[in-house]
Amino acid sequence: MALITDNEYKMKKNKVTYGVIVAALSVGIIVQIFPFIWLISSSLKGVTDIFELPPRLIPKTFHFENYAQVFELLPLGRYFYNTMFIAALTIVLQIGVSTLAAYSLSKLKPLYGRAVLLFFLATMMIPEGATIIPRYLMMIDFPVTGGSLINSPWSLILPGAAWAWPIFLMKGFFDGLPNELFEAMKVDGASRLRTLFSLLVPLSKPIFAICILQTFLGVYNQFIIPLVMMPDSKQWTLMVAIYNMQASGNFGWHLIMVLLVISTIPLLVAFLFAQKYLVQGISMTGLKG
Repeated sequence: MALITDNEYKMKKNKVTYGVIVAALSVGIIVQIFPFIWLISSSLKGVTDIFELPPRLIPKTFHFENYAQVFELLPLGRYFYNTMFIAALTIVLQIGVSTLAAYSLSKLKPLYGRAVLLFFLATMMIPEGATIIPRYLMMIDFPVTGGSLINSPWSLILPGAAWAWPIFLMKGFFDGLPNELFEAMKVDGASRLRTLFSLLVPLSKPIFAICILQTFLGVYNQFIIPLVMMPDSKQWTLMVAIYNMQASGNFGWHLIMVLLVISTIPLLVAFLFAQKYLVQGISMTGLKG
């Protein structure tokens, strides 16, 4: 009887392990994507078909007119514009503020820098619901403008301009960059701002991608704050619009499913565009930790 060598045994063991991992991931993928398949299927059903028992995954009749009906009944373009405008400006301000703060805390070593970082992190422990009333009172009589920012996108953009999580992520990433690079820029006579934009920013694309994607997801999925700050229907974000359509009782669930399908598309597009840098950022920050 032929004996199995150590290398052959390891190869067989690796194949079995690989097969188990592939099988587990395959089941996980099915579990993950099934709700989206059901969502799309429900969006193509009729008014009553969505409640039929037993449930049917593939509709008897595909009602593609559901999508045209939603665009006829609702100003989805306005809701998308409101959401994307708020998300874009929040990302620009937040990435700018977070980059400067993280660069200062990581490389400039300011006095009481650790206490400042701990203060930022402590703000993450405050539930968002606990800030609604103070934020509303601040925005109804904003100190800078001397007027109300209620029903204005700035009531969401300004409070979102400083978030502790990107500062924490960026600082950890900047700490892992060799100090020799910054010393070399200093010897060459580069100012701190030039070092920031010429050296730090180009090296930090992966962590920027993570922060941008997380900020976009956070702003895009916001519900309570936009609902309170912008009661005017012309200023609604997409999530607020979906809630109000469902709460009104004038829209069937098949049309609500259409809205949910449409609202998912920007999230998928954002992930696909950021996927390359997202994987790099996760691997780099993971290896550093």
